Amino acid sequence: MAISDYIEDLIYRVLSGEAGKAEREEFEEWLSASEEHQMFFREVERAWHTGKYTLKWENVQASEAWQALERKHDRRRRNRVLRICWRVAAAVVVVVGTIFAFWQLDQEREPGKVAQGTVVKAGESKAVLVLSTGEKIVLGESVSDLIREGGMSIRQEKEQINYDAKVGDLAGEVVYNELIVPVGGEYRLLLSDGTMVYMNSESRLKYPVCFVGDKRVVELEGEAYFDVARDEKCPFIVHTNLVNVDVLGTSFNVMAYKVDNRIEVTLVKGKVNVTCGEARKMLEPNQQFVLNNENGECVVREVNVDTFIDWKNGILNFDALPLGELSEKLGRWYGVKFFFTNEKLKQLKFSGAVKKYNDIDYILSLIEATTNVTFTMKADVIIVNEK
Repeated sequence: MAISDYIEDLIYRVLSGEAGKAEREEFEEWLSASEEHQMFFREVERAWHTGKYTLKWENVQASEAWQALERKHDRRRRNRVLRICWRVAAAVVVVVGTIFAFWQLDQEREPGKVAQGTVVKAGESKAVLVLSTGEKIVLGESVSDLIREGGMSIRQEKEQINYDAKVGDLAGEVVYNELIVPVGGEYRLLLSDGTMVYMNSESRLKYPVCFVGDKRVVELEGEAYFDVARDEKCPFIVHTNLVNVDVLGTSFNVMAYKVDNRIEVTLVKGKVNVTCGEARKMLEPNQQFVLNNENGECVVREVNVDTFIDWKNGILNFDALPLGELSEKLGRWYGVKFFFTNEKLKQLKFSGAVKKYNDIDYILSLIEATTNVTFTMKADVIIVNEK
């Protein structure tokens, strides 16, 4: 069944709530014209509301896998791969200036693959707060009463904790807390100075309950996005194992996992100074500092910052990322491990953006469709094979 660009646009406007009265009447007329139209719309509506598969259209169109799926579509019409290009797909994935394709591939999978009988759920908001006394409080399960620590009130929400600064709270001994986000977790933290921190999976942040003196210093292992409250007299400093980031007030992302082969600092707005040993680099917006942990080399490059910060907005965004690195990111979020039967498969690259709260088989199906690999699940291990 051929669907015109005009009808595709009309369906989008109806689903997004942008359609006017005349357009809705036109849509209803088209919908009631045939059962085939109704079946088609149900498929589109299902994809729209679940955001099940999304991928940048130019990446799909250029791939040999897409052409193979097109041929399969001709042979197996009842398992039709849904292909619709939207001008904007903001209700599913926000990526400005691109067009998306929604894919529905469950019926196309071969027996024995991940989708058969194995469901790996996405991560969720969870963390552990370690107080200065060593007491550990599990966060994310429910909202508890106020926590008192070092003269501060700590308010716990399901997805965030807030440190409320009050006049007079900044005197006395410096008391430290630590927020630990496990594999399969994420959490938000509002520091006493008003700085918001978004923490990614398998990360930990040590910080003072109240900032005292002429510096605001925190220690990070893992990945976090910082929206720093501006204070001209008191710079905000992020220490990692090899790199220090020094700012006054700005927004930036730091990825500093000890097991990774590099550290990345990505600047969204403002300015930051990045120090590594004797090297010191100043970043402008849309620039990224990269340290190679293996040889100590550091570079500054221009990047699309959305690729590196979309994780905090509920999106997994990959731009020509090697499968070896991609598997590390998926492993942290979904709590699984990847085993490559051939090391060269780690170098294959994938581009796409999906909602991070989907089950893992969604993105694995996309990778299978656009690269030369297949996946098989055994317990919490995903085996990567060459097609």
